[in-house]
Amino acid sequence: MVTRRRGFGEIERRTSTAGRASYRARYALPDGTRYSRTFGTKVDAEAWLANENALLSKDDWTSPEARKADQARREADAARNTLATFSDWYLAERPLRPNTRRQYRLLLDAVILPVLGTMPMQSITLTDIKAWRSALDPHKEATNAAAYRLLRSLLQAAEEEELVFRVPPKIRGAATARVRRVARPATLDEVAIIADTMPERLALFVVLASFVGLREGELLELRRGDIEPSTGQIAVSRKIDKDAIAGAPNPCPRCGRGISAPKTASGIRTVHLPPPLIPTLEHHLASHVGDQPESLLFPGERSDHMSVRYLMDRFKVARNAAGRPDLTIHHLRHTALTLAGQHGATAAELQARGGHASQAAMAIYQHSTLDRDRQLAARIGDTYAAWQRGRG
Repeated sequence: MVTRRRGFGEIERRTSTAGRASYRARYALPDGTRYSRTFGTKVDAEAWLANENALLSKDDWTSPEARKADQARREADAARNTLATFSDWYLAERPLRPNTRRQYRLLLDAVILPVLGTMPMQSITLTDIKAWRSALDPHKEATNAAAYRLLRSLLQAAEEEELVFRVPPKIRGAATARVRRVARPATLDEVAIIADTMPERLALFVVLASFVGLREGELLELRRGDIEPSTGQIAVSRKIDKDAIAGAPNPCPRCGRGISAPKTASGIRTVHLPPPLIPTLEHHLASHVGDQPESLLFPGERSDHMSVRYLMDRFKVARNAAGRPDLTIHHLRHTALTLAGQHGATAAELQARGGHASQAAMAIYQHSTLDRDRQLAARIGDTYAAWQRGRG
């Protein structure tokens, strides 16, 4: 048995009857209290003493018993901080839009929590996530991608709250889904039938959706003060949360529905109505909109905002008259952005006009520019064919 004294503490080398060596590290506090631990290697013994000395020098030292109890408490807290309990906190504390919170709740209950809900946050590994993802229904790619994005957000939030040391690495491609079917935009003839079939006070609604590309919630919250009639300039800075309930941010004082800024900063934008349609805008303002700047362009009959049900009941009749029962109001927005692409809008211009946060978010409209490229290729082909004929 050999004891080596050091600047702090000492290490005692011991040898068992079987000839196996061990190292006992120990140190004493000024009050005479001694603490010791036995290690299999000298390096481990030295590291322990160095750590204890560092804790004492920084005044962070507590007794090994207290540290052991604290570790036990942390492990118990981690066991209680399951994905299910943390997700409840996340939905309650994060500044989410009402519809977003509702969608997250559905994804959690239907897709994420049945498999991962009981697991402590700190114990979820990349292997667990891969196993969960591989068991998802392959026919629900969009839902699976949305669920994976939500799971990543939960883990990142847990890291911010110091419940996990590090978020597991990303799974490449798991957060995106292929676009299986691109909606067929309405033709100009179909738009004309829809606009003519809608009540006269909603004809402009169809025009703005089909030729400017405003979202339904943005249209329902447009007010006289947002419009410059002489130029057809439209300022988009708010939207109605269609599914919002009373208590949402900035609720309408009469109908209680939530009014908020667009989902991303890119949604706040200024767009223009095509000049030939400005008389339609002026007629609508004169016939159906109050004189005050806050007067809604499309008010409801019994409340400030038109109900989505009222709008859809009439839109269904109009789209059926056009022979397009598959059309939604969002498809009219698709029509507008497709027209913009066909008339030479660049990807960046489409992104700005549509109010998308990124070009990736507007990928569904890219076929409009692809159509132009196809037409360009056809014209180049005509030139090539003429050149070939000239060579012959």
